[in-house]
Amino acid sequence: MEEQEHASGTVRSARRGTTLAALGGALIGALTGLAGSVLLYVQADKTQRTTSQARQADVRRAAYAGLGTNFQTFKSEIQGVRNYVTAPVSTQEEREHQYNDRYIPAYAKLTQAEVTVRLVGTDSGKQAMARSVTLRENLRDMVAAAFTATTLDNLKFTKEFNVALMKYEQAINAILDKATEEVL
Repeated sequence: MEEQEHASGTVRSARRGTTLAALGGALIGALTGLAGSVLLYVQADKTQRTTSQARQADVRRAAYAGLGTNFQTFKSEIQGVRNYVTAPVSTQEEREHQYNDRYIPAYAKLTQAEVTVRLVGTDSGKQAMARSVTLRENLRDMVAAAFTATTLDNLKFTKEFNVALMKYEQAINAILDKATEEVL
């Protein structure tokens, strides 16, 4: 009978050992799976952040490139208006064509590019863009006043216009330089 009890205790002990081993194995497996899942989550989060930052940089680059391109078109067209306004041989039709068909669309595209930079640009780019707007508006007002003036001092207007355009161009170049440092 003792032998039976001893054999029964040995069987119980073996079962208990097997059960504990199985539970230990399951626990180790669960912890390993959890650690793997955490590592996978961290890596996925890092990849998503990197992808998001790259996408944001692409959008910013495109916005700044659009600003530079549209500024050059605007500059060309506003100088065309200045030339037609100050040229005594230009006709009213030539002036209106330059102003309405060339300058106004270039102005509209430039303001759209400015808004885009203000929406997606870096903080310093947004601040610089906000400061440059008054310079552009000053040019717009100068050209509008000259275009509708019955008499115009061509020399004075040209000199003031060139100074204003130079200041605006410097502001745009400063924005693009800053973008080069931050985005590119």
